[in-house]
Amino acid sequence: MNTTFLNLSEEELREEFCRLRTREDIAKLFQISDYQLRYHLYVNPSQKAYVIFEIKKKSGGIRSISAPKTALKIIQHKSNQLFQSVYKPKPSTHGFTSNKSIVTNAKQHLRQRYVLNLDLKDFFPSINFGRVRGLLMANPYNCTEEVATVFAQICCHNQQLPQGAPSSPTISNMICAKLDTQLQRLAKKYQCIYSRYADDITFSTSRSRFPSHLAWFSRDSEKLNIGSELKDIIEGNGFQINESKVRLQNRYNHQEVTGITVNEKLNIKRKYIRQIRAVLHAWEKYGLENAEMIFWQKYEKHRHTEFNPDSFRQVIRGRIEYVGSVRGKDDHLYLKLLRWLSKLAPDLVNKTKFDIANINESSEEQKDLPQVIIWTEGKTDIKHLRSAHRWLQNNKTTRYKIEIKFKDDLDDQKQGSPELLKMCEQFCKEKRNNPIIAIFDRDEPDLIRKVHNETTGFKSWNNGVYSFAIPIPQHRKDNHSICIEFYYKDEEIKRHDNDGRRLFLSNEFNPISGRHIIDRDLVTQETKKIKKNEIKIIDSNVFDSNDTNVALSKDNFANYILQESANFNDFDFNPFLEIFEVINRISKHHEENIKSEHITH
Repeated sequence: MNTTFLNLSEEELREEFCRLRTREDIAKLFQISDYQLRYHLYVNPSQKAYVIFEIKKKSGGIRSISAPKTALKIIQHKSNQLFQSVYKPKPSTHGFTSNKSIVTNAKQHLRQRYVLNLDLKDFFPSINFGRVRGLLMANPYNCTEEVATVFAQICCHNQQLPQGAPSSPTISNMICAKLDTQLQRLAKKYQCIYSRYADDITFSTSRSRFPSHLAWFSRDSEKLNIGSELKDIIEGNGFQINESKVRLQNRYNHQEVTGITVNEKLNIKRKYIRQIRAVLHAWEKYGLENAEMIFWQKYEKHRHTEFNPDSFRQVIRGRIEYVGSVRGKDDHLYLKLLRWLSKLAPDLVNKTKFDIANINESSEEQKDLPQVIIWTEGKTDIKHLRSAHRWLQNNKTTRYKIEIKFKDDLDDQKQGSPELLKMCEQFCKEKRNNPIIAIFDRDEPDLIRKVHNETTGFKSWNNGVYSFAIPIPQHRKDNHSICIEFYYKDEEIKRHDNDGRRLFLSNEFNPISGRHIIDRDLVTQETKKIKKNEIKIIDSNVFDSNDTNVALSKDNFANYILQESANFNDFDFNPFLEIFEVINRISKHHEENIKSEHITH
């Protein structure tokens, strides 16, 4: 067996796949002899070809894993590579596809009124030999009977798709292509969003009532019933619904998709965070070996077999990175955990793309600088200000003689302009040395009068608390109702991410029909919430002809800019200078007040 993978481009693999006619053709493509292929398919006993073991599910029960041994595993890897070249994932498919994950799956259902979760029962075992063979013989793959049979024999164990084989995930997606199309169409029919991650199916909607054609509660009980249309599609595709894992949650309850909270923002269960903290604490207090023992015995007892310090370290690092992937790389909790890990294992943190300088609590150069603490209406504002501050510091010769700290540890509290106003009113009752500066968007005229003084450019609440509304940048002088995203130019706001999503401006749509003026396939209902002659940013519920939500959330937009992701790494932050000029003036004003008080006393 030469190599694990085929050294061919995706286009070359597609061409080779179309030319396959016999078993010998497959063997030749896989760079093995026909005898070797026949041996692994027909001679080698299955008990020697697979390692079979069981693991306990976190939710209870047992999951059987059938992992192929080296020779067959290589053949399955090459088969999987071939299948991936000819399989085109549906937009709703997020499992086992490139550039998608449980995080992208959860993002589809962020801030929806209702979320319905379904689980397909015995997902891999329900895909049998005959289904795989029939799939490959049918459109669009059109394999010969012999080729389809050989591939089915390669990919199946005991006449079914084995969980643990490298080819099983892609085959399962290929099998589910028809299911995805039908469920996508059903979701569109009832104004819902649909996505699937392996056997985990999710529908969500912002409608005032969840469509009873999909799911409904019995009047005389709390039992949740699956609508006949939905059930018929799933069963018609050879699957069964796991009745014990059906959930319908409204926005006032905990909404979860593939283990990620989706009510207001993507978040992780507190239990998961507590486990990481507990392990880091044990590592710090009792040492690496004891911490590892506690972790495997207390938290992952159903998975671990033997101790391996390096494996354990990588697991903890991976868990912390998962926090960052869900909550954002600028999230305070992620940074705190990463800083903690950097003290225990500096080599792990240095290997990441994360700049360790960004997580140091304070540099030597900043120790003697006066500090100001910045509060904003939400987390995205802080991310934009962080990005702008970094860019301005790196690209401008003039640097402000102040240390700017951002108040970003309010995740468990509701944030918004009313809450920020209350904080100003509360914190100004006690005197403080370092000024607190609350920055408000300029989209609520009544609020601006309470928090901003047009003459001085800011309001002093006394005792070191200040506030101001963001200045209107030069390129937005015709628009007096702005949020911080309007500091970017229109072409920057409309940048697409790798999934084809972007922010939209309300003036791109017909205010009555909600249809996009240029791209007629796009439609939204968000324009109905916007006052006449106002221009707002739309970051949700923009649907294309496939009923896929193509709107990028403001939080993702801010994260892309902060992380300098591809297509978001060349923005012009010069307009933000006006905001930092106000911050600098407030800092000087506060210092003068402190000095005058000392002289008076």
